[in-house]
Amino acid sequence: MISVREVMDRIEMLPIAEDTKLLVKEIVDRKQKVDHIRWMNRILAVVNLGIAGVVMYWMYRLSLISSQDIFISFQYLGKSRASLLFIVVALSVFIYSGMLTKEYKKQKQKYDELRKETIDRLRAKWDITEESKLRDEISRLLDKRDINIRFLS
Repeated sequence: MISVREVMDRIEMLPIAEDTKLLVKEIVDRKQKVDHIRWMNRILAVVNLGIAGVVMYWMYRLSLISSQDIFISFQYLGKSRASLLFIVVALSVFIYSGMLTKEYKKQKQKYDELRKETIDRLRAKWDITEESKLRDEISRLLDKRDINIRFLS
């Protein structure tokens, strides 16, 4: 697979308008973000499975020790600092997984919107003309004021 750096260098060498170059570079960046978040999500899924397994084992062991009230079992978990730390870590990982899933959905949607916009732009002329030079100059001027007219999403 070709590296991101090589893709960026090849895009820079294409004889196309600067706006189009930036659009294509942005789609590569967004795809990289989406892939990174997906990879982190998969790792957290494995960690969550491990945590769930440990919790299930704890509950099984506690059910063997105490066949009385469930709250006595929870008191037993609260006596040890290690068990409290494990519970806090487990809750933190579950919460972080949820936040990461929301972030993935948001980044994926932004990537898909920009991809559609790039496909629409593919239908237009990409070669360098007087019109594209003028558009690039306007984009650079407005970019100095933090106004993005290069792409919609």
